[in-house]
Amino acid sequence: MRAFMIAAVSTAVGAAFLTLALTVGVWPGEAKLTAPLFCSAPATDPLVVADKFYDGEGTSINYTLYCVGERGELTDEGFALPLLTLFAGHLAILAVIVLSTALIGRSRDRRAPVRSLRPQDGTVAPTGTSDS
Repeated sequence: MRAFMIAAVSTAVGAAFLTLALTVGVWPGEAKLTAPLFCSAPATDPLVVADKFYDGEGTSINYTLYCVGERGELTDEGFALPLLTLFAGHLAILAVIVLSTALIGRSRDRRAPVRSLRPQDGTVAPTGTSDS
């Protein structure tokens, strides 16, 4: 049970780091993949906007998912729910990888041991006979 909990927690932490690294650092547009869940008619086209703010503490960037319609209709879907949805997706992908790896490893451990062709006393068995 302890090994399962360690695997579950490490998978969740890995998914959190993957989500933050990909969504915030590498590809903020990944939030567009969640548009079918959050954008409804008439505003169905996703758009991710990065707003940069300068204050006394430094620079802050705020990402927001907007859904835009054909006539300029605009809905602000925020970034927290798309980010949590992406986290759930990353967690599911990593869980499948971890579980399949564990099941493959477990099935290899349960195989019957391979019997050696050598005798147990250490002598070498003859490989063939010579009739000449």
